[in-house]
Amino acid sequence: MKSLEEFLSGKREVTIHTLANYIKQYIHEHCQPLLDENQEELLRVFDQAGENAYGVFSRMLCKPIQEQLAQAGFVCEPDYPGDFRTSSVENWGPPEERERCYWSVVKTKEGTPVGTLVTQFFHDHTRFRIPLPPGVQTLEETEPETILAALSHASARTMDRLQASITQQRWVPQERPKWEYSAEIGLADTIDSKHIDLSETMLDNALFLWGRNGWELVSVVPHQDRLIAFFKRPAQAN
Repeated sequence: MKSLEEFLSGKREVTIHTLANYIKQYIHEHCQPLLDENQEELLRVFDQAGENAYGVFSRMLCKPIQEQLAQAGFVCEPDYPGDFRTSSVENWGPPEERERCYWSVVKTKEGTPVGTLVTQFFHDHTRFRIPLPPGVQTLEETEPETILAALSHASARTMDRLQASITQQRWVPQERPKWEYSAEIGLADTIDSKHIDLSETMLDNALFLWGRNGWELVSVVPHQDRLIAFFKRPAQAN
C-alpha cells in the first residue's frame, strides 16, 4: 500500500474526505491481519484489564496512521484517532456490539482547519471480540460541542456501518435476523387517571393482543396527548 504522501501526491485537491478515504483503505488492509497477529496478547490483556484491550488494539492500528498524517504535514488535535477521555463518546449499541466514536480535528501545518475525522470502534463488552472493522467518517464541524451534536444524529454514523455489515460478512458470520415493525398510536386511550385499576386491565389487554400475535414491545414514546407504542417481531418467510 502507498504511503499517505504518495497517495496525496497525485491529488489536485486534498480535503478531509481524501484523508478519510486513505485511512479507510489502510484499516481495510491492516485491521484483520493485525488482529490475528496479536490475538493471544489482546486476549491476555482483556482477561487482566478488561476493555483496556480495545485501547491497546486501537493504538496498534492507529499509531502508524498518525505518523503518516504528521509526515504529510497535517496536525491532528488530539493525535489520531482521538483521546479516550476528551474526544470520544460511547452511547450506542448492545453490550455485544458497542460503538465508541473518537474524533480528531485535522489542520494544516499553518493551522487552517481541514475538518474532523471520526473513527468508530465496535467492540464487545462481554468478551474480547471486534464484531466489525472500525469505520471512518468525516465532519465539517471542528468544535467539541458541534461535533457531539453531529454525532447525536444516527445518519452521521450509520451509513458506513450498514455497508460494512453487507460487505464485511466475515466479521459477522452469523445470519442477521430480519424484523418487521409496527406501531399503535392509541395506547393512551387505555389509561384513565380516575380509574387506575381498570386502566391496568385495559393496558394489559391491549399489549396482550400484540404479544399473542408474536409482537414484542420495543419502545413507548409520548407525542402530544398520545402514546405511540413501537413493536417488532421476526419477519415471516415469504
